[in-house]
Amino acid sequence: MQEKKEDRLTVYEIGYLIASSVPNEKVEEEVSKIKKIIIDAGASIVSEEAPHYEDLAYTIRTKTVSGSYDKFDNAYFGWIKFEVGSSVIDGIKKNVEVIPSIIRILIITTVRENTYLGKHAPVLNTKGVSGDLEKIVPIVGINPNETPATVEEIDRSIDAMVKEA
Repeated sequence: MQEKKEDRLTVYEIGYLIASSVPNEKVEEEVSKIKKIIIDAGASIVSEEAPHYEDLAYTIRTKTVSGSYDKFDNAYFGWIKFEVGSSVIDGIKKNVEVIPSIIRILIITTVRENTYLGKHAPVLNTKGVSGDLEKIVPIVGINPNETPATVEEIDRSIDAMVKEA
């Protein structure tokens, strides 16, 4: 007798880019298509961020039906966090990828809790450090009343953790 595998619920996050050629007033309609695919697969939406217009780090090319390429230097970026059985995630990915206005997606596993820290994370103190290390390095979770760690202190701490493992 064949044993039936139990489909475990997992929290996923899908990040998507909607083509900048989509008029601003039609963007929510495109997001609704993504949500419908997710909900129709039996998922429950945990949280989301409405798409916002963003300059891309590099030009993205997508092939058109005629064989030419569309180029995008900016797009609408948004994300949806949802919980669903792991057996249906490939179907969700394939169905979202065929939406003509979607130029790129990324699906990752994540946690249910909100992990967004904001765009202004505390900064490492590099005072007195020379060379390339003078660049500002963002560090999260620093107590503002404590003196920020130096690059050397962080390196020693990493070395100590690696030696323990």
